[in-house]
Amino acid sequence: MSPLTRGELAAMLWALMLTLGVPREVTAYRRCKADGARCNTNQSCCSGICTAHVCGTPTTTTSTTTTSTSTTTSSTTSSTTTTTLRFVDNGDGTVTDNQTGLQWEQKTTTVGSGVNLADPHDVDNSYTWSSSGTAADGTAFTDFLATLNGGATGVGNCTSGDGSTQTGGFNNHCDWRLPTIAELQTILDKSQGQCGGGSGACIDPTFGPTGASRYWSSTTSASNPFNAWFVSFFGGFASSDIKTDNFFVRAVRGGS
Repeated sequence: MSPLTRGELAAMLWALMLTLGVPREVTAYRRCKADGARCNTNQSCCSGICTAHVCGTPTTTTSTTTTSTSTTTSSTTSSTTTTTLRFVDNGDGTVTDNQTGLQWEQKTTTVGSGVNLADPHDVDNSYTWSSSGTAADGTAFTDFLATLNGGATGVGNCTSGDGSTQTGGFNNHCDWRLPTIAELQTILDKSQGQCGGGSGACIDPTFGPTGASRYWSSTTSASNPFNAWFVSFFGGFASSDIKTDNFFVRAVRGGS
């Protein structure tokens, strides 16, 4: 009997398996791959998971977020605003205008009322700007200002014989004068008195009694030397009139 060839032997084994009921396909035991080994399929890994060609359960990255709370301390700063009054009663018969820096004469009311030329501060007194027609030689200069500046005539005598000691002048000043028309208009207040729908002069009450009428300025009309400018504290306007008329006056000092 001749030896069986490899093919014949395989055929005999196959026939025997069919006779014994052995399944056609026999699955041989295969060794699985540990975590970390290279792989192509999940079945080749012992864990049953092949991720990115590496056996093993994917690593779970835990992200921890830390929240910090900071406490902000708020501070409140309080400030005090001081308002300076424009017109200040100096308590010595004068008013200071903090806007212009001028010092103004206050007027008074003489007991018994009426004109009292002996008191230059009497609100009822009126004066002429000129007696000659154009020059500053009216009673506003020769009487009113002369008295304020310490003398009966001219500009007064405000110094001692040696010229070093002041001996006269209203409130110890010898430079009182009539205001310019521009200066006089700065104290015209159209929100006051008759101009503001009430009664009386259009001026701040700090100035004391004020005639609701015309007040001379020191400014001569440029178009007519016989006229000088005035401010009406009744109508709230400025205009010019003949210098020989009698109007009220209020002295001022300071400025240029």
